[in-house]
Amino acid sequence: MNNTDQCRAIEELNPLCQILLNKALRDIKASGINPLIVETYRSQVRQNYLYSLGRTVKGTKVTWTQVSIHTKRNAIDLVPQRKIDGKMTAIWNAQDKETKKIIAIMIGYGFEAGANWSTSPDSPHFQIKGVSATSKSFGSTNTNVYITKMIQNALNDKIKVGLIDDGKWGSNTTKAVNIFRSQFKWKEDGKVGVETLKKLLG
Repeated sequence: MNNTDQCRAIEELNPLCQILLNKALRDIKASGINPLIVETYRSQVRQNYLYSLGRTVKGTKVTWTQVSIHTKRNAIDLVPQRKIDGKMTAIWNAQDKETKKIIAIMIGYGFEAGANWSTSPDSPHFQIKGVSATSKSFGSTNTNVYITKMIQNALNDKIKVGLIDDGKWGSNTTKAVNIFRSQFKWKEDGKVGVETLKKLLG
């Protein structure tokens, strides 16, 4: 694949991001929506290429920046698609009912929704910002408010610890993570890695 080609492979994302996206896609499909992954990982070469297009093609901005979470393997562009006049068609409408459902589900799995940005909203875009591209665990030093809130809600659901889902990873969140991990006799390191995340969202 050329460095300027579009990539739709889920496998190119960070392992934690893959888990969250696959869980979200499961729920999206279960709700009767046919999702289309538009783009996952984007090389910096491609990001620069898109920016170099003048940021406008046929009146539509391609990208506003040379810095993107896509290059960190923690972002997805995702839209609904449905049959219109006998042809499967991608829906690029933030006010579309199915688009709104996708946004709600993705937020529930810890993604920041571009549709909710106050400036330059981007409804197909979902990202995990502030998290290492190579990290294999979420924790107090590798998280953001969206991921933390998702983990807090999942912990409350699984072990009924009564965490305040404020998106702040404090000592109570670490303690709850360790309580959950202890059920599987895993090291109580306060981290939510790949296997912990699978169990937590399973």
